[in-house]
Amino acid sequence: MFSGRPDPAKLGAVIGKKAEADNFPALNRAIDVGYPPGSTFKPVTALAAMEERLMQPNDEIPCTPSYTRYQQTFNNWTPLIDQPMDLITALAESCDTYFYELGRRFYVLPPNSGHPLQEWANRFGLGEPTGVDLGPETSGLMPTPEWRRAAYPASKGFTEIDRTWKPGYSIQLAIGQGQVLVTPLQMARVYAMIANGGKLVTPHIADDVEVSAANGPRHVLRTFGGQPPEPTGLDPTDLTYVQRGLEEATHSPLGTSYGVFGNFPIEIAGKTGSAEKEVTLPGYPAAQNLTQSWWCGYGPYNSPTIVVCAVIENGGHGGEAAAPAALRVFEQYFHTSSTTTAHPSD
Repeated sequence: MFSGRPDPAKLGAVIGKKAEADNFPALNRAIDVGYPPGSTFKPVTALAAMEERLMQPNDEIPCTPSYTRYQQTFNNWTPLIDQPMDLITALAESCDTYFYELGRRFYVLPPNSGHPLQEWANRFGLGEPTGVDLGPETSGLMPTPEWRRAAYPASKGFTEIDRTWKPGYSIQLAIGQGQVLVTPLQMARVYAMIANGGKLVTPHIADDVEVSAANGPRHVLRTFGGQPPEPTGLDPTDLTYVQRGLEEATHSPLGTSYGVFGNFPIEIAGKTGSAEKEVTLPGYPAAQNLTQSWWCGYGPYNSPTIVVCAVIENGGHGGEAAAPAALRVFEQYFHTSSTTTAHPSD
């Protein structure tokens, strides 16, 4: 459709007035749409909390059906778990209430501490352009108290309550909810960093731009790639605990994507995510609370060569839609297949 001399009539079906009715099929969702990451963000919270010494990975924090603080109750994704957990288990079983407590610990830090959760997320490439050789690209959003005051100005009628960063924002941010927005490529970059030992890479799809005469030599106008990976300063031991949590998420019987990856012959590590979002669908007058299905991970676990990040808009739980989609990519890449068992989970 886009090659050669494009036909305006055909292009109108994807970029014209009909595009909105078809949910904008020409929109590059990998780099130009921000989504709430849901539980795929939990490794970011875990790494930041360990680096800031807000917890030790072997500390046991209650994983309960709900978490009540500041006269507000935050529910776990499942009411069936009520036990203490260490970090590895909390990642494997995707315990929301474990991470709510980490979010609270970030919130109560003294003002001179800054905003370390957001700062570590920025260091991991969230809220920043990836540098991919495509465009347009959105930076997403990593909300902070300063951002909130600027986004809700008093001059437009917002009250001081509207403009104040409340504890619930930190608690929700810890599980990738609230006003945080990321692109799928940004999250793929985060998981590549986890897989490769803590270095942030710049993604590219092109080698170079060339011009050549009919019978003459080619001339390279611009090359892409070659940037060295950027160290993030993560403690290698802290990173190991997150890697183990992601491995148990796919291989422990209680892991949230065990039913998808547990029988795959290549050892895969990764994390589900189920992010709620207010969405207005064509034909519906009011916005609906729908769930974006996520799965991000890599393989082989001990010697990674590929990262996959799948997002299914309005797809439901991460283990139901995105994880099976990611599995298909791994099957093609490794030229092998798996017998899977349904395992609905976060």
